[in-house]
Amino acid sequence: MPSQPASKPPRGATRTPQQARSRRTRQALVEAATGAFEERGYDETTTAEIARRAGVSVGSVYGYFPDKRAILLEIVHETVEQMSDRIVAELDPARWQGADLRASVRALIDTVFKTRLLRPGLQRILWERFFKDPEVRATVEAIETRGRAAIAALLEHLNATGRARVADPDTAAFVIHTSVEWTGARLMLGGAPDAQLDAAVDTMSEMISRLILD
Repeated sequence: MPSQPASKPPRGATRTPQQARSRRTRQALVEAATGAFEERGYDETTTAEIARRAGVSVGSVYGYFPDKRAILLEIVHETVEQMSDRIVAELDPARWQGADLRASVRALIDTVFKTRLLRPGLQRILWERFFKDPEVRATVEAIETRGRAAIAALLEHLNATGRARVADPDTAAFVIHTSVEWTGARLMLGGAPDAQLDAAVDTMSEMISRLILD
């Protein structure tokens, strides 16, 4: 019985390479796109520019991604997830056992601010596309939900051990997360000097410590 031809992937789907060479090509495209987006911005970057930087033909780009937006979505997910992983790790209640809470709060906020140094050009694009592209917004919001859940879990743990007094951990987590994220984004992406960043970390730390402890 003759074998049936392999089914084609749905139109617009992102191809997942199986061979090592294909994986390298795909990674080269992602890295090329990241560099182009950082330097030129999303709107000014063309598929041809991405192909040139990756050293492949334009046709090869479409063999892996349907368009440059698909590449951006992958980069956005990876970037925001890396930032979230680092922050969530800092929120592990085990790290706060026996530690000075005010010092721990300050260290956490300093970490959040410094994650804004990760691909700053791409982060500018991320916030621009956040208000234009529902998929970018959904990616960011899903990972933000994870961060707020980690904060709420930490606050509940501190309440349970008598180290904090937070009446509504979920609401407090939302306020803390939103305040720190947006302040950090505004300062870092605006190129604030180190002295201003340090002052902001100190002020934000004092505000949050008072909310949690006083």
